[in-house]
Amino acid sequence: MRYFIAIMLIISGCAFIFDLCFSLYLTFSQHIKQEKYSHFQRKFSTLLLLIPAMNEYSTLKRDIPGLLTLHDKCKKFIDLKLVFIDDASSDGTTELLDEWSQSNPENLYIIHRIKPNAQQGKGPALQDAINHLLKMNFPVKQTLVGIIDADSHFDSNYLNKVVNAFENSNYDLVQTRVDVYNTVDNLTIMQNFELSIYNGLLQMARTNWGTALASGNGQFVTLTMAEKVGWSSSLLEDCEFSLKGLLKGYYGTFLNTVAIRQEGITNLGKLIRQRTRWCQGGLQCLKIYGEKIIKSDRISAGIKAFILLFLLVPYVSVIVVPSSIVSVITLIAYARYNLGASLAIILALLLTEYTINGLMIKKQWFETGFSTVSNPIEILRIIFSFGIYRWVLSFIPYRSIGRELIGNNSWTKTSHT
Repeated sequence: MRYFIAIMLIISGCAFIFDLCFSLYLTFSQHIKQEKYSHFQRKFSTLLLLIPAMNEYSTLKRDIPGLLTLHDKCKKFIDLKLVFIDDASSDGTTELLDEWSQSNPENLYIIHRIKPNAQQGKGPALQDAINHLLKMNFPVKQTLVGIIDADSHFDSNYLNKVVNAFENSNYDLVQTRVDVYNTVDNLTIMQNFELSIYNGLLQMARTNWGTALASGNGQFVTLTMAEKVGWSSSLLEDCEFSLKGLLKGYYGTFLNTVAIRQEGITNLGKLIRQRTRWCQGGLQCLKIYGEKIIKSDRISAGIKAFILLFLLVPYVSVIVVPSSIVSVITLIAYARYNLGASLAIILALLLTEYTINGLMIKKQWFETGFSTVSNPIEILRIIFSFGIYRWVLSFIPYRSIGRELIGNNSWTKTSHT
């Protein structure tokens, strides 16, 4: 038992040191910053904005009028087309979209999907849309494709920044920052920290090492890349698309100075289901593409290390979580013999975490031009509560691995409320 505890303490200590060093790297590295897009490279004429819409009647009824005004607001820099993917909706979405498309046939397209092919995941829906759009004779080399959620909030300035990033670089993928707009409780506030702060810094680090990865909402690609790479049926279709593209020589960047705003999940059970799907999708990507990435001559050693580390996190967590639990129990037990030392260690660990959380927020303030988390109460809740949030979700890798082992690859659309 003594040797077992010693091994657990060593694993926990190593994990803590690695996490601390990586967090300090994200916070203090001068190389982690917004890339500049200042040299004109090419011109794009059309932006096809893909909006998956399965049972989104209430959201679309509220937002479509505003979305349609974007065409005129964007016409100085791009010809914007809205492309809704109706994935066999049953709540009136189909009829609503048909009604709007009749009055806006030039700028609003509807792609209707029918069961049994429909409702098989986001990847197959996106690929079906691309197959339809490629038949419509859009100029492939002058066309961009955007993918946004139906509940997203954005404006013409956001799209202008995206187009500018493409036209002043040679990237085929641009992932934008994602913010949560309904920060009404600890759960949504923590999601905002994950997406806007931590993932923002992580994506800038990936860009510095060689390429950003598509990560859900607010991803944009050239139609050339969409045609040559395509989406598949992984539960983490955005990551899979990025990896397939990377293996074919397509690279991405991260746009941190503007954000698409999305609705956070207010129900813990639904958040767990979403994160389980993401984690399992990462496991699938590692299984399918891990060896190909290692052997690829196109991908640098730095990018390989970054990607493999990201994909291996679920497996590493399976060992780290129990070792951390053993460490906490050991520390509590040690308090019986030396209360002062135990309290000092606990206090030092907590202060370290609180400081790192605060420094990450500060770093993103400056990188985004103070456009991310700014509410003082939210900042305090993030600093002091994010560790608890991480512990609550710490069992997700076990759930994901279990689903993968029994072959449960079912896909369920995320419900935010």
